[in-house]
Amino acid sequence: MKKDVKLYNMILPPFMLFFFVPTLWIVSAVGNFIIDSIVLLIISIFIYKKFTWQLYKKSIISVFLFGFLSDFLGVLYLMAISIGSGAEYYEGNDIGKQILSGIYLATNHSCYDSIYGVLFIVSGILFSSIFIFAFNYRVSFKNKGLSKKQKIIASLTMAIITAPYTFLLPKELFYP
Repeated sequence: MKKDVKLYNMILPPFMLFFFVPTLWIVSAVGNFIIDSIVLLIISIFIYKKFTWQLYKKSIISVFLFGFLSDFLGVLYLMAISIGSGAEYYEGNDIGKQILSGIYLATNHSCYDSIYGVLFIVSGILFSSIFIFAFNYRVSFKNKGLSKKQKIIASLTMAIITAPYTFLLPKELFYP
């Protein structure tokens, strides 16, 4: 008797490439550092009303490391939900199955195939942004001579501008 053999799609969604392609870590780290530097310098101009290296020098390393960690946590969040949902493609009008299908489509095809796929990926971006804000507010900008309002503005600006929007890139850009 012959066994049925199923071949499953082993192509990873772009946000999971981070784990399996170490060279992406370097490219991602350099890109994150450049973006963090630009945003931090702009923030310091608005906080001090003039260009100064003071805030940049005191906080760039922690801003960069915690930003990178936050992106990594966003990837873990998306992976956990993707794997934990046992997502596969369903047809029908059941809202629960449509959400699972959206997660499946977002992780195996393109997040743009379903509104639920887009929402799933956006939730990962928001998850990372919350950590970016929290780490910057609680650690990176602590004891840097900033008022509470300035810390909130600086942390919120970093969270919004440096969020991992690359999660929204379609898989087709990575796999022709």
